[in-house]
Amino acid sequence: MARKGRRRGGPRYKRVSLSLPKRLYLILNGIAMGDDKKLNRLIKGILEDKLQESTVAELEMYLRRLEEEKEEKEEEEVQEQS
Repeated sequence: MARKGRRRGGPRYKRVSLSLPKRLYLILNGIAMGDDKKLNRLIKGILEDKLQESTVAELEMYLRRLEEEKEEKEEEEVQEQS
C-alpha cells in the first residue's frame, strides 16, 4: 500500500496586498463602518463572488487586456521621449 505524502504546514491562505483607488477605498471603508476586519471580509466576499461568476477564459482575457494597455503606455512614453 502506498503511503500518503506529508502535507505541508503553514497558513491555509496566501496573504495578498491590494491597491485600491482612494475613492473606492473610502466607499468600502464607509460600508464597513471603519472596521478593518469588516473591510477585509467585504473585499474578500466581492472577489470571491466575482471569481465564481468568471470563467478561466474571461480571466485570461482580462490579463491580456492589462498587458496590452501596459505595452501601449510604454510605446507612448517612448514616442514622447523622441
